Amino acid sequence: KLQFLYFIGSNKKMSPEKRKPEESTESLGAFWGLFNVLKVGLIRQYFRMLLYVYYREVDVVGIENVPMSGPVIFCGNHQNQFVDGVMLYAHCPRVPSFIIAAKSMGRRIIGDFARFMRCIPVRRPQDEAVAGAGVITDITTTQVTGVHTKFTELAEGTLIAINLGDNKALTVKIMKIHSDTCAVIKEIPQAPPQEVEGRTFKVLPRINQSDMWSAVYSTLKQDGCIGIFPEGGSHDQTAMLGMKDGIARFALGSIEDGCSVPPVIIPVGLTYYYGHRFRSRAHIEFGKPLYITDDLYSLYLSDKPKGVAALMKDLQHAMEEVTIQCPDWRTLKQVHHVRRLYQPGTIKLDVAEYLRTTRRFAQGMYLVQDLPETLALVEKLEFYQVMLKNYLLTDHQVQSLDALQSHTSYRLVLHRMFMTAFWFLLCIGGVVVNLPVGIVSRVYSDIKSLEAVKSSSVKVMGNDVKASYKVICAMIAAPLYIMLYVFLAWWYYSFGLAVVILVFYPVWSYWSIVWANNCMCAARATFPLLLSLHSDKYMQRFLELHKLRNELRKDVCQLVDVHVRNKHELWSSRSEELYRRIEALDAAPGTADTMNMPFTVEHTSRSRKTDKVSNSSIALSSSSAASEQ
Repeated sequence: KLQFLYFIGSNKKMSPEKRKPEESTESLGAFWGLFNVLKVGLIRQYFRMLLYVYYREVDVVGIENVPMSGPVIFCGNHQNQFVDGVMLYAHCPRVPSFIIAAKSMGRRIIGDFARFMRCIPVRRPQDEAVAGAGVITDITTTQVTGVHTKFTELAEGTLIAINLGDNKALTVKIMKIHSDTCAVIKEIPQAPPQEVEGRTFKVLPRINQSDMWSAVYSTLKQDGCIGIFPEGGSHDQTAMLGMKDGIARFALGSIEDGCSVPPVIIPVGLTYYYGHRFRSRAHIEFGKPLYITDDLYSLYLSDKPKGVAALMKDLQHAMEEVTIQCPDWRTLKQVHHVRRLYQPGTIKLDVAEYLRTTRRFAQGMYLVQDLPETLALVEKLEFYQVMLKNYLLTDHQVQSLDALQSHTSYRLVLHRMFMTAFWFLLCIGGVVVNLPVGIVSRVYSDIKSLEAVKSSSVKVMGNDVKASYKVICAMIAAPLYIMLYVFLAWWYYSFGLAVVILVFYPVWSYWSIVWANNCMCAARATFPLLLSLHSDKYMQRFLELHKLRNELRKDVCQLVDVHVRNKHELWSSRSEELYRRIEALDAAPGTADTMNMPFTVEHTSRSRKTDKVSNSSIALSSSSAASEQ
């Protein structure tokens, strides 16, 4: 927008007859600048359209932390392959040029969009690795030996990746070569694996990255933006992998190369909730800027490895403030459950508070994981999770059981059955018509996921590639599908009907997806209500679940009060504020953890964003809590 106003304003300053002939070059430059602005705008809108079709909600937090001028480096976690770049490009207030693997630049569709986005390719050694001759027989912390190997043909400083099985490899650097079968390697900080006899290895070539460095420095010198995912590759683990130090070398090296303004590093947290599933949720959080101080740059000039290490340490802390990290999926699910148990239903958090609270609980669970109280809580929580799965319930549905009353439940179940039928009739046509596209996308993404797991040492189930290939497949299949219906309408009926289908079919398909989601929510809310009214046995079991949940909530609050509150640095003033609000609600009978509708499922981040509770709007007394209930 700023470029557009600048170009329009510059053309209005002088009439055409007063312009000098050499100003035609400036006009041409203004034209191309305006063209680039429009191109970026169109690409962004297209990406947003794709994202808002695939994801039910995409919320952006901390956008005020992004400086609107000067060089900026965006640093993000990488848990959803190509979707991460698309997500950041579509919602970032600046226009970043991403660092992307040269291998990806050679792919169809992905490479085309990468060139449109002016991405900077980087050749990765692992993408160009070749099989080494012979096999490895032994390895120590400083030496590697083999049989039929030809180490003398390798140059000193060459990296080799020793295959350890199960898609795992140990990468070592050759420092000195004694013979074809013996070489000295850079000391390994940890003890090498014992059984390496007969292991094959690959030779990682040394690659000249001067073109990539020049492109990065040139972009930053022109006050541009760089986007990078320093983990080096996407993965589906619940914690960040080790970050490569290339981002620190970009920032510090650009100053050394003549960048007049030191670049600002913005940590970006991309949080997905089952991001590989269609119509799931995603959050983008821009963290506080990380500035390069004079002391840090002086350290870099005197000792470059120490300067890079110091900046990477600061960046690691910054990324921990915008990402939710857990050791495994089991722990991550427990963290979400504990956070929901701690937060009463009458308190709504906005997206920023919601992410901050979840992050603090992830850190808190790690701090108290070995306590007996924590182990007992986890055991009881896992039993509660199994019971929820058996009865097809969610935690916030059990939370709403205080509102279950026999004299209102029949009216409520009739209302929900009507809404389920209403949404079903609206969505069934679009769902049936577009079902082939969904099936093809699902099968294609599953195939690519299996291939990714086999070729990677960091992927667990390959969920990080599913969303990307579902979107790519739909980008190809959906337009072809639409054009097929347009052609059939034109061939068998009329040109006018073909135009109507071309215009309204995409809109109808999108709203069919929305209506189908509403139908599923209404059906999930109706099913347990029908069971509770049909049988007293189910009613009793649901009430026992509600009682178990109340016990769990008391245990969680006690654990926080005794072992976390005022004892750890993660307990901030905002945490104390939430604690006081919960404490006041607990003092009000019948209002601490209730919701206004039984078995409700409409508990999304939209309600968090619209129902934000601030200090000025929430009443901590018993009467005000009851009135809000």
